[in-house]
Amino acid sequence: MLRTLRKSMLLILAITTVLVVAACKKEVETVILPDVRGLSLSEAETRTEGLVVLRSVDVPSHKYLPGYVLGYAIHEPGDTVDQGQRIDVAVVARPLHAFSHDSRVDYVAKIADTSGPNSPNFDLLIDAGIGGTDLGIPVEYKGQMVLLYGDSFSGIGSHSGFWFSNFMALSNNFDLSEGLIMSSVVTNPAGFALPFAQGAHAQNLWDHESTNPNREVTKIPTGGVTIGDAFYVFYMSVRFWELPGNWFVNYNQVLKSIDGLKTFTPVESLIWLEDEAPNFGQIMPVNHPEEPGMIYLFATPGGRFGGAVLGRVQAANFENRDAYEYLVAPDTWVKGSVGLEQLLENPYHVIDAPVAEISVMFNPYLNQWMALYMETVHMQTSKTIIMKTADQIEGPYTDKVIIMDDDGVPNFYGGFVHPRYTTFDGKKFYIQISRWLPIYQTELFEVVLN
Repeated sequence: MLRTLRKSMLLILAITTVLVVAACKKEVETVILPDVRGLSLSEAETRTEGLVVLRSVDVPSHKYLPGYVLGYAIHEPGDTVDQGQRIDVAVVARPLHAFSHDSRVDYVAKIADTSGPNSPNFDLLIDAGIGGTDLGIPVEYKGQMVLLYGDSFSGIGSHSGFWFSNFMALSNNFDLSEGLIMSSVVTNPAGFALPFAQGAHAQNLWDHESTNPNREVTKIPTGGVTIGDAFYVFYMSVRFWELPGNWFVNYNQVLKSIDGLKTFTPVESLIWLEDEAPNFGQIMPVNHPEEPGMIYLFATPGGRFGGAVLGRVQAANFENRDAYEYLVAPDTWVKGSVGLEQLLENPYHVIDAPVAEISVMFNPYLNQWMALYMETVHMQTSKTIIMKTADQIEGPYTDKVIIMDDDGVPNFYGGFVHPRYTTFDGKKFYIQISRWLPIYQTELFEVVLN
């Protein structure tokens, strides 16, 4: 009797335990984690519908923007978790060593070298004979980016070895959060970098020291533009390097390629000689998103101490210099040689001197035109990269913002913007700067606006 009662009690206990466990399991519901990468933390909370508790873990990163989700810390999208469970998410924090010189800039940070021994492109460049280089002006061409580099040398990070006046690299990489990755270099049949036009590399002499007024030290790109299947590059013919920041040009010339960058030929009509157009020693063409048939030209004299003037031309007439118009006063465009003569006599600057290595784009985040350029003083004892904005491409460009100075980034110059090298509608944009010392190379920085 006692044994039977004990068995009954054990059976009842077992059944009760099963029922309790089943009830508990029924009460705990599960959730499939959605993909929250690239969302702000509040957007991620909305995406998870409050079914889990998201706990942020700050991770310094160049991806997205601060406060955006990189991903789950230990889970993956599609994982099944208990409803109400606390889930860690990695959230973007400012990169290490980020800095800002202006309240309108959240931060500026170096991402990676784009050339030199620490660059992901080092092997590709060395195979093409490039050890040290500068500039890297971005120009979109057939869905990829052509990067126009200036004086380059086979010596690693130096100004020694074989001298290429210029060369072009190609990149299909538009996500620059981990660096600018090149896909190829335009080369000759032997596999070495192919300049679009090699400079004469004459001895660097003052005008009074030479009997050749047209001597040339080098040819350096100042900008480029794609029209249809044709790729055009502007370059300056440098006659003499003087004191730091000073140089003199013979002319600015346009070359054209219609065979995929294999060969370039001069557009004979598109040359701006120093005597007739000293304000057009360095020319940077710019596309207007609301005027797709118009090409604008921002130009400065040789060196880094002149102001910026403006020209424009219909793309259909691009190779006809007589069709070019020049801004000679507010809202006053004058065509052809008459416009050039007026600028020669009385330059109208859309950006006042000193302006160096200028690049311009429309920034949707600001809903304004944005000009980025280097500002320096005599002998380049101090340098800054400046951003100014305008409601229209013709200016006036105002609201000076300091992006970078040589206290934090010594011996730099350049810094070129492009609409394809932006994210979040231009709140973040990328620039490639050059370093003269301690090693001759280029580096990629990100700029995040407030």
